[in-house]
Amino acid sequence: MSDASPPGSGLQRPLGLTETICAEYFRQVPCGLQVVAAVTIDRELPRDAVREAAERVRQAHPVLASVLQREAGGRWRFGPAGPDAVEVRGAPSGSAWRDRFRAALQEPLDPARALWRLEVVERPTDAPQTSALILVAHHAAVDGESALTILTELLQSARPTALPALPALEDLLPDVPASPGAAAGAVAEGAWPVLQEAPTGQRTFGFLTLEVPGDVLAAVHTRAQEEGTTVTSALMVALCAASRALPDTTDTIGFNVPADARGRVTPPLDAQTVGAYFVRSHIFADRSDAPRDPWALARDLAHAAHADVSACLRRPAAWTTDEVAALVRRQCDDRRSHFDLAFLLTNLGAVRLPDDVHGFWFTTVQSTGVEAFVVSAATLADTLHLGVAWPDPLVDRASGETLAQAFRDALRYLT
Repeated sequence: MSDASPPGSGLQRPLGLTETICAEYFRQVPCGLQVVAAVTIDRELPRDAVREAAERVRQAHPVLASVLQREAGGRWRFGPAGPDAVEVRGAPSGSAWRDRFRAALQEPLDPARALWRLEVVERPTDAPQTSALILVAHHAAVDGESALTILTELLQSARPTALPALPALEDLLPDVPASPGAAAGAVAEGAWPVLQEAPTGQRTFGFLTLEVPGDVLAAVHTRAQEEGTTVTSALMVALCAASRALPDTTDTIGFNVPADARGRVTPPLDAQTVGAYFVRSHIFADRSDAPRDPWALARDLAHAAHADVSACLRRPAAWTTDEVAALVRRQCDDRRSHFDLAFLLTNLGAVRLPDDVHGFWFTTVQSTGVEAFVVSAATLADTLHLGVAWPDPLVDRASGETLAQAFRDALRYLT
């Protein structure tokens, strides 16, 4: 149950299943499941003003005023954070925002102190904009949709509306029997080989950005609508085609596709609710189908995504913290020789940010061997902003760059 504490005092409740999985990843893997998001903006962002905005946002969202506490027996709880716990940094003078973004991917938060921090980059050397703002957050508290909400509210002068302290997502899902068929989120082992094995402590996370211009994006939107499918499924088809540029991979391509559950629970949550309110569907494609009829494959993938998300939207079976910890240990095995899935794909669709924001990128650290690539997409001002990330050395930068270029080419081919 949620508490009745005053605004800004944080949550005081046990973590749910999704939140506990995120907490265990973070405990067992350096930076595991740490969300990093950034905007580039055409105005100055004085740090004092950002600190004031951070306090407004913290008071509006109970999870942002919280910390993680691990109790005897391994059970996780949210507890209240101390005053001034959220750090607002300034980047070194002459920094590139992409370098600071990559650095944020590799510097873990202290979840016993705060679940998020901010960094202001003044006059970034790799963008024409005046400033960049980087958000780092623990995935037990923030997902991609939440990161967008936080950055939007930080950049607005109005005080955000305070929202109630809510229970975990699983407590909001309907308690209905599972339908017959495959279990939601099932995975197929061995679909994508690891380039080089490495202990989790020696893995880092590579990241690069892509921008797909408006004419290509508009053509993808139009064609997807004509073909009776979605842009997300078109992105999956493009990734299937792009993966052919990488040697020694199989035709079976597995996708982990998170879906925002805020509007899917009953009653629906406020769209501005910050927290880990997502479910994850697992979808499989045979990339050899793409050259024959890519839009037929897109329709099949959209149907599979809808069916699997629907299967995910029920209360999970009983679980224990020990079972979650064991699951994470298996997925983070130092001897991983393959990935369970090829891609973690998150598409936020068209996003609304203040008019002086020119770029928005985000990603989630993995470095576990579960997915070979993490691809994040958002459309801002008619431009598709893409982040392509990978666990190094399980995948190397050359493979990341090859995939990114092939992905861009495949999107053009789809139109």
